[in-house]
Amino acid sequence: MINIKNLIFRLGSRVLFDDVTISIPDNSKVGVVGHNGCGKTTLFRLILGKESLDGGEIIIPNKQKVVTVHQELQDKNQTVLDLVLSSNAQLINLKAMIDNEEDGNTLAELYEQFEAIDGFSAESQASAILAGLGFSSNDMNKPLSKFSGGWQVRAALAATLFAPSDTLLLDEPTNHLDFETCAWLKNYLCKLNKSILVISHERDLLNSLCDKILHVSNSSIKLYSGNYDSFEETRTRRLQELSKNIEKQETSRKHLQAFVDRFRYKASKAKQAQSRIKMLEKMETLPKIPPERSTKFEFPQPSVVDRLLVQVKGCNLGYDSKIVIRDVNLKIDIADRIAILGANGNGKSTLVKLIANRLKPMAGSIEFARGLKSAYFSQQQTDELQLDKTPYETLSSVLSGENEQSIRSQLARFGLTQQRADTKVSKLSGGEKTRLLLSVITRNSPHILILDEPTNHLDIEARKALIDAINKYTGTLLLVTHDFHTIEATCDQLLIVKDNLCKPFDGDLNDYIDHILRDQKDQSSVRKKTEKSQRNNDRLSTKDEKKLKELEAEMEIYNLKKSELETALYANYSSEIFEKLTDVEKNLSNLETEWLRLHQKKQ
Repeated sequence: MINIKNLIFRLGSRVLFDDVTISIPDNSKVGVVGHNGCGKTTLFRLILGKESLDGGEIIIPNKQKVVTVHQELQDKNQTVLDLVLSSNAQLINLKAMIDNEEDGNTLAELYEQFEAIDGFSAESQASAILAGLGFSSNDMNKPLSKFSGGWQVRAALAATLFAPSDTLLLDEPTNHLDFETCAWLKNYLCKLNKSILVISHERDLLNSLCDKILHVSNSSIKLYSGNYDSFEETRTRRLQELSKNIEKQETSRKHLQAFVDRFRYKASKAKQAQSRIKMLEKMETLPKIPPERSTKFEFPQPSVVDRLLVQVKGCNLGYDSKIVIRDVNLKIDIADRIAILGANGNGKSTLVKLIANRLKPMAGSIEFARGLKSAYFSQQQTDELQLDKTPYETLSSVLSGENEQSIRSQLARFGLTQQRADTKVSKLSGGEKTRLLLSVITRNSPHILILDEPTNHLDIEARKALIDAINKYTGTLLLVTHDFHTIEATCDQLLIVKDNLCKPFDGDLNDYIDHILRDQKDQSSVRKKTEKSQRNNDRLSTKDEKKLKELEAEMEIYNLKKSELETALYANYSSEIFEKLTDVEKNLSNLETEWLRLHQKKQ
């Protein structure tokens, strides 16, 4: 159990946590939620002892091992598999002791300890986690330096999942993951028999995994039972009740105050007035209702255009001479709502670049409806924004013919009102940069929205607003995202990019997840059979290794005996000594033959 008592923590002049007391039970799976900047990540840092408290205490039992994902990898020359294995210090230490031990009896004891911590299956367990997170068998022995930052984060997540722990702290673990890997991770976490605290804006993950929600808001933390939907319902009901109680109290306060004001100085009513003054003084101070955060998205509606917007005929897509997707045949009609799924690297972004007319096909053709306007969003584009400009200046530069009111109205569609519209881009949050980019790309009322991971940096409320805006938009949507809830709420068609092909999926999103998990289970089954055979071989080789050391010890004893008998024989020849020497040489020869056989088998 993690006990937080009277916690106070200040960030500069801002009080982030004010006299917070809360207990997080063992073996619970807790979603940590709250708007961006409320202190969720800081709470994790406080639990891990990476920040100093300004007051109160956080009590964690000594025996309870709390782990989190390391943001910085120390040795990028080590392989991906070695990184994961190294997260289990006991495993690594035992392995080193076994490699350096000469005594047969001690070695046998070490092997027993190694087997007790599943040492023989450790590599296969680590490989299974890496495979679930998208690493191929060829990736396992590549150095970390060969992978992008996103894949290094995946490797660090794998190491955290493999490490011995009682409690996992996971901060946005689905960032950098594709839909398929998110499905595996959710399934894996649900089966873990340990406490998990997870910061996430993924409603589906919070609903499927969590049995408690920790809500961080207004310098306070409250623990709710149930998943995210349950929390949202309970909190809404509590706020409604609080609002009614505040209204009743205010009515009562006004009534009492009116009596006091009227009769306070009238002798016949003075006693009654004093009584009401005391009632006012004793009146309970109800908590304030937190102000509602305005989260707004509004896509401008498109004009009328031909029903068939895009037709792709037999296209091969790729870069230089490498084909990423072949023989793409696709028709996109007005008002289609299509989610494009597939593992990272399979070509989802390549496909949407073709439809956005940002990539020419290597073979085949693509036709666009006359007058078609499309809006293309990619997370990488937010990195291209000029940091020294304001949102108003950014949008003005591409809407040179528009007046100030039109420009500010377009920014306001995405919640960038006066103050934020005149703030330097460098001072904007990730979510605000996403809003700015959406306002820029939709300035001409596009017929097609092509959104590649638009929910990154958006909290749950912002994602909800985005979903509402998409559903009010009358144009066509092509969506790439790992967020199950956003797909489910906005799309009715699935396109799967896999094995260099792009095909429609006949089924809904739950069917696709079942399909993914079946595939992963089949692959895992094949891997387990191979690994079981390997483990058996490992155990046999371990026994052989032990036997080799025993033989070497015996050979050393017989060599000493042989040397002693030879010395005695040369000093004073006798048939008795000669017979003993012959027996020793025979036994030594048998030992050497057996040692040679096992040594050759090992090779």
